[in-house]
Amino acid sequence: METAPGAAHAERSANQVACLRFLADAGVAQTVGVISAETGLSRPTVHAVLDDLVAAGLVEPSNAASAGPGRPARSFRFVREAGLVAGVDIGPRGARAVLCDLAGERLGYAELGRAGRGVDATVIAAVEAAAKEAGTDLERLRAVGVALPGVVEESGRLRASLVLPEVVGEPIAETASAKLGCLVTVDNDIKLAALAEQRGGAGRGHTDVLYLQVGNRLSLSIVLDEEIRQGSHRLAGELGAQRGMRWTRNAERGQLVWTSRPTGEAVLQAAADGDADAQAELEDFCHQIAGRIATVLLVVDPDVVVVRCGGAAESTTLLRPLEAAVAKELVVPERPPFVAAALGREAAVLGAAGHAFDRFGTDIYGVQSYPSPWNKLTHDTASTVT
Repeated sequence: METAPGAAHAERSANQVACLRFLADAGVAQTVGVISAETGLSRPTVHAVLDDLVAAGLVEPSNAASAGPGRPARSFRFVREAGLVAGVDIGPRGARAVLCDLAGERLGYAELGRAGRGVDATVIAAVEAAAKEAGTDLERLRAVGVALPGVVEESGRLRASLVLPEVVGEPIAETASAKLGCLVTVDNDIKLAALAEQRGGAGRGHTDVLYLQVGNRLSLSIVLDEEIRQGSHRLAGELGAQRGMRWTRNAERGQLVWTSRPTGEAVLQAAADGDADAQAELEDFCHQIAGRIATVLLVVDPDVVVVRCGGAAESTTLLRPLEAAVAKELVVPERPPFVAAALGREAAVLGAAGHAFDRFGTDIYGVQSYPSPWNKLTHDTASTVT
């Protein structure tokens, strides 16, 4: 049973969250009266909460003009610029980074090549490039999330990776944290992309999402009960870890090889344009992978399958033949819808930033149980997906 002090602390935290969320969503300064009315808290409670939030540097009073005689009503605003959070997505040849404020609003974005740098140096260079694009420094940086291709241990070490074998075993989170002077979390790029699609992309509103990415290789990740399914050994969804597992007949060490066109995106574009050879290759490809997808569906039974292959147009082209091929593998009529991914190539970097908010929220805000700003992180991305 919770003690009285514990209950009082929980209530205080809940009140702080309510006031801070309202001010963050409002975007402009609000009076105590408005905050009280919108949160349902008494004015004395709002005053006490605001005093705490001002002391924490999260809220500041704003000079408001009075509409009538007498002293102007006190108003307060969320100091969204008080801290910074970054996300970094690293691949074999380059990296992308996003920098946002405490409200989740994007301040800067950058893409750069690795240029012979190690992963920890690339993380730092990418964050610095995003800060430069934003016209700010990193003194207020509070947390960074990093997305890497491969099996990532909870400690932040890369246990195995076909893409970055030279980084296996390195304490990436620990090293980057020491150099940046902030908290750093590292996870698998496909898992973080799946999380971003579930929280603010094509899987939004669903608790259980299967994410399938078709690129140079085929990758799959699972979100259950709105959380990345890691498994006891953080191997959930890592079908590439099965010895001899080949998604398709012409896969070479996990790499997809196409015949009608040089890349998967080119095949999909040609199929969409009516090219018979591309359409035939695409249908054969879907037939080859359908059995494994159907097996995962029967094990997980997700609400929706989010598919990404290049941009939104390419992903949409893949949906019909893939859904039809999977349906032939099932003897039951119940199956989840297949939908095109909404966040495109930014899914992993946005997932990395959001994961940093999720994991370090109390440290970032100094308020317990403050929700991560996924809506702000992802709301502008769907319309510009590529």
